[in-house]
Amino acid sequence: MIYVAVLAIGILATGCGKADKNIPAENSESSIAVVETSMEESSKETTGKDDKLSESKFMVTGYKLGEIPEIPVVVLPAFGIDENADAKITMDSTKSLSSIPGVTITPVKVESDQIIRGSGIAKLEENGAGQYSDGNQTVQTEGDGSGQYNDSEKGITIQIDADGSGQYLDSNKGVILQVDADGSGQYKDDRYGINLHVDANGTGMYKNSQNDLSIAVDEEEVIYKAGDLVIEIKSDGSGSYENSATGLVIENDGQGKAVIKIDDDEKEVKADPLDFTYKLPLLNSVPAVPAIEANSIMITMDAGVLFDVDKYDLRNESKETLNNLAKVLKEANISAFEIDGHTDSDADDAYNQTLSENRANSVKEYLVSVGVTANITTNGYGESRPVASNDTPEGKQQNRRVEIIIPVL
Repeated sequence: MIYVAVLAIGILATGCGKADKNIPAENSESSIAVVETSMEESSKETTGKDDKLSESKFMVTGYKLGEIPEIPVVVLPAFGIDENADAKITMDSTKSLSSIPGVTITPVKVESDQIIRGSGIAKLEENGAGQYSDGNQTVQTEGDGSGQYNDSEKGITIQIDADGSGQYLDSNKGVILQVDADGSGQYKDDRYGINLHVDANGTGMYKNSQNDLSIAVDEEEVIYKAGDLVIEIKSDGSGSYENSATGLVIENDGQGKAVIKIDDDEKEVKADPLDFTYKLPLLNSVPAVPAIEANSIMITMDAGVLFDVDKYDLRNESKETLNNLAKVLKEANISAFEIDGHTDSDADDAYNQTLSENRANSVKEYLVSVGVTANITTNGYGESRPVASNDTPEGKQQNRRVEIIIPVL
């Protein structure tokens, strides 16, 4: 037998929790955008309401006055999991969703209510060493995790050392991975337009040509660019936010204040220094053998795309995303699927459980309201199913998520 290990790669962000006040926003006018207000004057409105409306144009949706959103975490989407060729719904049919920042589409395998995101085991001999050859496929393993694999039909070549370093090539899918034992290396994936170069300390460069997105990280600053949006954070706590589409500019001096500019207006407010902890993801070890067959499509949505901070009622901007999802579900005649809510570990278990359930139910109710007639099961898992460590802001962001699991059969 051969032990199967599969590496997961993509970009996403996730779920929910009481500490959502630290949710990094994704790069889009729906999740990092200026609040647009066009309300008629009314003699019955109080001065306080007028002041609030006037102030809102200086704010980023879901954030406090003068607050700059955190830079979204890079999550490399799962590769090595093949889609079922006979599936009713495929990755191609969800392209309109996968192009939306904050939404990630991944083929997954679901067994016994658990999602297999690309890890498995296989073995050739009792000690794990030996050779195997079958048609276009050859395997040579030394029993210590090192070895070579080649499948000429699938275009996959793997060379892996005992420490997990090595190379992975999938010429059919345009995937190239070169990784060292410390997690540094390079990754290129033509399917998603992704290029990543990362050093062992988390510095480097990430680019996603499909989303017009880049993140440059060094020891002094992080620069995030996504379409019309630029966010810069420096090691001294200063930084800036600029949205050229809306004209909103926020400049934090790192000393306790921020200057906000839009159109010809300018406002100075108190503001905490920015958190300079951002790192690019280190690369996982090279997979030993390729692919398990997917039986489901998983759509993961950042809670910041769907909800305001610590809320479970849907934001107006999120409804376009869910309208696109409803269209895919109806066109594919999907008869049943599930919606799962997840949180990070901040706040207590009971609060996180309730918030995750409410957010899953909010998504269900909206999909039903726009004509989805499938049997929809909702689950709230609170903080019980993390996909990353809750010890870092980046890990917490990945754990705050809503997942929609759609069987492909």
